[in-house]
Amino acid sequence: MTAREQIEAAFRSHGRALAGYLTRLVVRADVAEELAQQALLRALEQAELPPSPPQLRAWLFRVATNLAIDHLRRHATWRESVLDEARARAIASAEFVAQSRLLAGSPETRSIARDHLAVCMSCTLRNLAPHESAALLLHEVYDFTVDETATVMGGSFGQIKGWIQSARAKLHARYQASCALVSQRGVCHQCVELDQYFGAGQGDPLAGTARDLDARLAIVRARGEQTLGPWHRAMMRLVDEVLELEPSEPS
Repeated sequence: MTAREQIEAAFRSHGRALAGYLTRLVVRADVAEELAQQALLRALEQAELPPSPPQLRAWLFRVATNLAIDHLRRHATWRESVLDEARARAIASAEFVAQSRLLAGSPETRSIARDHLAVCMSCTLRNLAPHESAALLLHEVYDFTVDETATVMGGSFGQIKGWIQSARAKLHARYQASCALVSQRGVCHQCVELDQYFGAGQGDPLAGTARDLDARLAIVRARGEQTLGPWHRAMMRLVDEVLELEPSEPS
C-alpha cells in the first residue's frame, strides 16, 4: 500500500472522529471542516508515515490538534455568558424562530437535549486554555491514554495529567455554579428548554446519572463522531453575533 493509500484508508477509518474532535475544540463546524481538510493535505505531503495503525491514528490527531490549537490561540477565549446571550438573541429573532420551527421533528431536534449538552461543553471548553481542552478531549472522549495524549500533544506525562485535572476542575466549578441540572439551583437549563420547545420528549439528559462531570462526558463520548447539525450551526451564527465586538488575541 502506498503512503497516499494509507492516508486515505486512515481518513476513512478515523475521519468522522477527527471531524468530531475538531468541532468539540473550535465549536464552529465550518472551521472544523476546514481544519480537517488541512490535516489531510499535510498528511498527504508526508513521505514517511508511522508504521502501525494506532500510531498513524495518533499522528493524524497530532496534526489536527496542532492546527486547532494554532487557530484557538489566534482568537479570544469565550466569556461564560455567551450561550445565555445567544439564547436571548434567538428568542428575539423572528427569522431564527421560524427556521427552528421548520427543523422540528428532524433527527437533530429529536435528540436536542443531549446534543445541546455536548455543544454546551464545547462552548464551556472555549473558556479554558486550548491545551487543557485538547488534553481533556483526547483522553476523556477519544480514548487516548495519558501516554498517547502526551505523544499527540508533544508534552510530558506530568503535563498532560496536570492539564486534564485542571480542565476537569474548571468544568466542575462552572457546572456547579451555572447548570441547573447539576446544582438544582443554577441559572441554565437550555437543553431541557429545547427538548420541551421541539416536543422531543426526552427530558433531562442527566436523569438517572450521578449528574457529575463523568456523566456529562459519557454523553459527549457517545457523540464523538458528530459535528453540528443544522439547528446548532444556526445557533453558532448567533454566537458569532454575540462575539462580534470581542477583540481577538493578537496573532
